[in-house]
Amino acid sequence: MSTEHPLARHIDDVDLLGSYWNKKHGLFKNVSPTNGLLDEDDIQSLLDVGMLRWPYFTLLKDGNQPPITDFTKTRRIGGRSVGAFADPVKVREHLAAGATMKISQMEDWHLPVRTIMRQIESRLPAELKAYVFYTPCDNTGMRPHRDGSHVLAVQIAGAKTWRIYDSPDQVDARAGLDVDVDSHSHTFVMEPGDVLYLPHGFPHVATARGGISLHLTFTITEPSPRDLADALMTTFAAAADRPLERQYQLGTEDKAHDLTKALASHVGSVDSRLLVQTAVDRMRQRTV
Repeated sequence: MSTEHPLARHIDDVDLLGSYWNKKHGLFKNVSPTNGLLDEDDIQSLLDVGMLRWPYFTLLKDGNQPPITDFTKTRRIGGRSVGAFADPVKVREHLAAGATMKISQMEDWHLPVRTIMRQIESRLPAELKAYVFYTPCDNTGMRPHRDGSHVLAVQIAGAKTWRIYDSPDQVDARAGLDVDVDSHSHTFVMEPGDVLYLPHGFPHVATARGGISLHLTFTITEPSPRDLADALMTTFAAAADRPLERQYQLGTEDKAHDLTKALASHVGSVDSRLLVQTAVDRMRQRTV
């Protein structure tokens, strides 16, 4: 019996990379179990424990974040004052007023989410990050926007109405808020267990319906041209350091000439798969 999570297997089952990737959104009903993921009690416990700290969590309402001091407090740790810890009382006041709580980098501390993420990563040449959005009824955390990545969202609890903007004039690889809010192409409701795939740059907005909504989002970021260029230089340095280090007696222009020749030769011979894997490995090691 496979130990892989159904969400990871679903990527293969629906041929996500072939049939949907960078082409169209996909809504898959009731395909991902939600047990083991965060629930509302877990969110409240995280607030009470007092270890949440901005920017690993924040509050948003219609795309706006309140001043940090409006929902955080300072604690004494190791004899010094450390700020930006979640203030449970203030956070709950904002939640009661309709703010969404966003928790970032879940993979760093939540084992079930990290396990699922690693299984998805094994299928995709990309960097993944995990976020949870906890939204009160009839409220919207983010205005219509584009993410600079692909999105895989899992509804954990409650329901959310999503609007998707997929007309060519709305889609853009760059993240942004310049979306014609009245031009959405698709509207649907996600319920617990539902999964949504959004291609890179597809604008969207989601609003909680019928009660509190809790959903998990994986952002999936493929290597950019800059990432690939950096990877090219990494592979070049690994291949060229030893031959070039013998040329210390050459003048600067001769060194530059030899380096240019060596780089041109490397560009013509490097394996594109190695280049992509090097870029992805570098991205996954980023801490910010």
